[in-house]
Amino acid sequence: MILKKPYAFFIKYFKLFHAIIAIFVAFLLYRSFTVYNFFKAYVVNYSSALNELSPRTLINMYSLIMVLGIIILIIVLLSVMIYKKKPKGLYIFSLIVYIGVIVLYGITYPILRDISVSILDVRVSSALRDFFMIAVALQFITLIWYIVRATGFDIKQFDFGTDLQKLDINEKDSEEIEVALEFDKNKVNRQIRYKIRQFKYVYGENKFIINTIGIILVVILIFTIYLNIGVYTASYNQGSSFSASGVVMNVRDTYLTQTDPFGKSLTDDMIVVIKLDIKSGGGINKTLNTGLTTLRVNNQSYAQDVNYAKELYDLGTAYAGQQLSDEFKSYILTFIVPKEDVNKKMVLKFNDNVSYVKGEIGAKNIMVTLKPIDLTQEQKEHSTSLGEEETFEDSVLESSAFKINSYEINDKFKLNYKFCYGTDKCLDSCEYLTPTATGNYLKTLMRIDGEFNIDSNINSSQITSFNDFINTFATINYKVGNKLMSKKISTQSIKPNVSKSASGYYIEVPTEVKNASEIYFSFNIRNQTYNYVLK
Repeated sequence: MILKKPYAFFIKYFKLFHAIIAIFVAFLLYRSFTVYNFFKAYVVNYSSALNELSPRTLINMYSLIMVLGIIILIIVLLSVMIYKKKPKGLYIFSLIVYIGVIVLYGITYPILRDISVSILDVRVSSALRDFFMIAVALQFITLIWYIVRATGFDIKQFDFGTDLQKLDINEKDSEEIEVALEFDKNKVNRQIRYKIRQFKYVYGENKFIINTIGIILVVILIFTIYLNIGVYTASYNQGSSFSASGVVMNVRDTYLTQTDPFGKSLTDDMIVVIKLDIKSGGGINKTLNTGLTTLRVNNQSYAQDVNYAKELYDLGTAYAGQQLSDEFKSYILTFIVPKEDVNKKMVLKFNDNVSYVKGEIGAKNIMVTLKPIDLTQEQKEHSTSLGEEETFEDSVLESSAFKINSYEINDKFKLNYKFCYGTDKCLDSCEYLTPTATGNYLKTLMRIDGEFNIDSNINSSQITSFNDFINTFATINYKVGNKLMSKKISTQSIKPNVSKSASGYYIEVPTEVKNASEIYFSFNIRNQTYNYVLK
């Protein structure tokens, strides 16, 4: 194969090559400076940094291709300088710089791609900020140098000029050369066998030293693996208690849902709800740093979404930095995961910066394997009759219970009480309870004599009373003639103002219920339905 030496072409367009490199360097310098500013802001406040800049646009594949192009052009110019025996320090320096830049970009690109769904460790973000600051400084130096070379350089030092006569191009720069593409297989095999024999001789003469070094390396490797798996990473199953950053916690349950307590769809993706029992570990740390908490599904990481957690109050109270006490209290964290990934392995990861795990104190990753319960599956029905206790232990309400001993329906209820004045003078008095005038249907009152207990582990600020429970979950079903009707209960809190000794619960129901031949409550609690038959 006959080829021409390319040096005449490279020398002829020597300044043009420098100008192209200078343009590429200026663009990448701007990119690097933008990424540096992003990580600088991210270290201070990651949420505001994500709002101000789109991380995915900071570095893209074009940036990586451009760095690769710079490296190729520098190698071309370096080859010219070596061939012409000219100073080559600049090109070696800039080649090292951009090899480092492409490695830095290659590391940062996947991080920026996933940073919107996973919180980056503050130590990693700080390190990236510092590396990009160094990269900006080094690229600025190379930019100045390549601009100088592109616009004009010292002819006495480099022997290059703008005039072709000063470029020192001669026939040798374009002469034809013959490139032999021959491969001697036997020679290669002999070389390999020779190297093997040489290694055997060296090993035989230094067996003790080599074996000692090998054993030391193996021990270091095993110890490193142990530190990462046994100390720096601690694994737990759902239901196990552990400490992280001075907080004691236990992952009680994990749920999958797409709807709010009333069945209204919140997202087309899947909401992963994690219920935690949390308390302070007795130290100075009284809050859980949820910024260091991520959900890992295979190799993807997801950050919590507190807005969705507030919509799921029937599952618990969203944790949003509340002060922790010395007693366990339940909170929920929510994560949005693509629907197609919910059947993959899920792990809740805590990046623990002040912990005590497996007898060691230090920075650790705590991994909790989750066992999600799918609340989107087909509902199961349960039935209970008047006078029996209905427990909701199969549902998200856990040990909550409901029982009706008797009931009465009336347009108004007269409550008698003693009105006392002075020291020992009392009069017989009464108070009337009536339904409110609000709503778009006629209402009457139902008095329920029974018991209601909500499990304290629910810790829901919006389900604390009987009326909250009824309004959230209950539907009243009744049959008038041959027609079966159903009405979602939306009752006001009907309570005596004066007659404090009156017992029972009062709720508003449609007027037709008075003439119904069949009456029962349906409590729709996520994927469970409980029918409580009154009549």
